[in-house]
Amino acid sequence: MTIRVRLTIWYGLTLMLLIAIAGIVVWWQVEVGLRGSLERELRIRATDVAASLEQDEDQDAVQAPVGLGIFTVLLDPASGATEASPGAPRDLPALPEGRSEHQFTENGPTYALYRVTLPDGREVITGSSLAAVERSAARIPELLVTVGGACALAALAGGWWLAGRALGPIRKLTEEADAISPHDLTGRLPTFSQQDEVGHLAATLNRLLDRIEAGVQRERALIAGAAHDLRTPIASLRMRLDALSQSSRTDGSDSTSLEDVRRDVIGLGELADDLLGLAEAQAPGPADAVGDHVLPLLVSRAEQDVEWLAHERSIRIEQTIDEVTVRVSAVRFHQALTNLLTNAVRHGPSDATVGVVARIEKPGDDAVGGPAEHRVAHTERAAALYVEVSDHGPGIAPEDRADLFLPFAVRRRGSSSHGLGLATAAEAVRSQGGQIGYRDGNGGGSVFWFRLPDVQEGDGADPVA
Repeated sequence: MTIRVRLTIWYGLTLMLLIAIAGIVVWWQVEVGLRGSLERELRIRATDVAASLEQDEDQDAVQAPVGLGIFTVLLDPASGATEASPGAPRDLPALPEGRSEHQFTENGPTYALYRVTLPDGREVITGSSLAAVERSAARIPELLVTVGGACALAALAGGWWLAGRALGPIRKLTEEADAISPHDLTGRLPTFSQQDEVGHLAATLNRLLDRIEAGVQRERALIAGAAHDLRTPIASLRMRLDALSQSSRTDGSDSTSLEDVRRDVIGLGELADDLLGLAEAQAPGPADAVGDHVLPLLVSRAEQDVEWLAHERSIRIEQTIDEVTVRVSAVRFHQALTNLLTNAVRHGPSDATVGVVARIEKPGDDAVGGPAEHRVAHTERAAALYVEVSDHGPGIAPEDRADLFLPFAVRRRGSSSHGLGLATAAEAVRSQGGQIGYRDGNGGGSVFWFRLPDVQEGDGADPVA
């Protein structure tokens, strides 16, 4: 449930509670007021009749018409004579002095009565039915429910509108924050002119993004700088060691130690290359630009980069490629596929095959890649490019799969790899908004796959030489 809905519900419930309390108070006050008004009329009528009888014995005062349904009764207890105005009930019981209420019949109305005793012992009783008062009081709850319900609906609508206005900047901040890519941290949240909590929140989050961007830039600069500074001396050492190794084989001297040093230097060189590749994959810039490229040509370029390693290990690369033109970043695609191919060729058995599949997924096709519980129907508005690389190697242990694409996290068994190739491929894929994953091959081995969404088929031109 959103904050806007919760605020609206709380606002509506609070207002309805206040309306209910106010309605009960108004209902009670109106009924008390009506009864008090009738009591005053009865008292005034009784006092006036008593005063007239005391002054001139005017019996017509009892019969004088009075509004509000008030009747008057003159009762002489000594003689039992009774004189009453029209509408007076018969057989009045003994009543206390002053105000009282009495119901003469079981289902009849209740009467409000007022009794005054004259000096000669006669009694003047005035009264009126409370039916009108009760009807008026009974109509009040209906009126309050109608008016209160309309007010409550208006309050809910107003609360929904006010909550939307109040939370609008928060929604905008959320949308802008979601739009900031982990590969491009230059974006910032919008600032607001008003110096309220939302404005302070936006400013605080922008300062946080400044610190994060500075930290990421320092990290990338460190990786790139370290890799760049390592490559030159390592290349020089490797060249000299190659010459010394060749010389030792020529003159027949023992070259075991020299070969060990040479392998270490080769490992350092590969580490420097991997670090530089990871830094390049993480850095946003021109490499993210997309263009129209022939898919088989993109795959062939990646295959050429690993051809020497495949030839060295007697591994064949088999392709199943759609003859289409796609709109992707050639640099990012090359980084991802080259690293996956290198990983497959390096860790697969000799004299085996490595399979490469690249095809277009149309909207509505069932997505492949991953176990059945991870498959999701492909419903993007544009086509998606699906690529997988399979080998017949030992596969990945289940406990290593969670950290498979993290730098230095997983090293394949029997390998000197530092685990940066898969991390570089993952960075290249994610920088294009894609997904990357792993699954076991049907006949054993590993299958690494990635998917680039919203890949519009191009017009056939490939601008990359």
